[in-house]
Amino acid sequence: MSIEICAIDVHDETQLHEWWATGKVAASDRAYDVYPAWEHSPIALPEDNPEHDLTLLAAYEGTAMVGIGLCERPLRDNTHLAFIDVGVPPAQRERGIGSALLSGAEELARAAGRTHWIAAAFTPVGGTSAGARFAAAHGYEVAHTEGFKVLDLRDHPDWEPLEQRAAERRDGYRIVEWDTVTPPELVADMAGALSVFVSMVPTGDLALEDGEWTPERYLDNECRVAEHSRCFAAAAISPAGELVGYTGVNVSRAKTTQGSVGITFVLPGHRGHSLGLAVKLANHRAVMAALPECEIVRTSNADSNDHMNAVNEAMGYRVVEDILEVQKVV
Repeated sequence: MSIEICAIDVHDETQLHEWWATGKVAASDRAYDVYPAWEHSPIALPEDNPEHDLTLLAAYEGTAMVGIGLCERPLRDNTHLAFIDVGVPPAQRERGIGSALLSGAEELARAAGRTHWIAAAFTPVGGTSAGARFAAAHGYEVAHTEGFKVLDLRDHPDWEPLEQRAAERRDGYRIVEWDTVTPPELVADMAGALSVFVSMVPTGDLALEDGEWTPERYLDNECRVAEHSRCFAAAAISPAGELVGYTGVNVSRAKTTQGSVGITFVLPGHRGHSLGLAVKLANHRAVMAALPECEIVRTSNADSNDHMNAVNEAMGYRVVEDILEVQKVV
């Protein structure tokens, strides 16, 4: 029987649930179960988001959904990029389903004029996987590698010596925290930092560029995310009153047993005071206090980011998977 590729109507909850369920099976061989809860999807996926154009794809064999895909096209910056994902349940692999889905996603990227297509392949630490082999076979080259890390909030090293060390090196900097809603006096600083964030972190050969974040854009995005997630944030404030460091953990309102680190940064010129460590410790303490049921926090860091890898290791994060960020240049 032939395979048919169709776009999913994100406002049709029955279709969307089947897409979500098929994706969950496709991701079942990941090293760790970090798949979103179903209750998150009908809120996050259909939202009217001016940041990107998102198309969900499904592969059908007759009436059975046998694979999923997506193509995301940024609309406000990095408009030369398309982000692509394909998922096929293990029992359905090696039948050409993934190739058909990838072809459908690539056609959307091509039609939108996108010249750089980016995807991710997850592999065992130091090993390979079906996803990595699939990407290579379809012309995607590894452009960047990161370690996927998990921290067990119920079983981690004693953080008190780390907190003491960070406090001793703070030198007049202070830490402020918030839950989901950024204090108004810090919005402009956050927008400015996001505008140079890509330049601050290792991205390998990925064709990522800095964007232009205004306070209005920042607040619009914050409001959208707040509909389905809480963001526990901590920032470092310089003696001059500027926001110079930040970290955040996002927790889906539908799955409060897991958190995910969004971004972490310390601006150049303010490094060397253990500010990255300080904001992460304060932030994780806040998550544990507000959501005692939260069991793990996950993050990823570039293999070349020695400083942040050292911070995460000291806090108790362990690498459970490698992420190969792959790219195809058209």
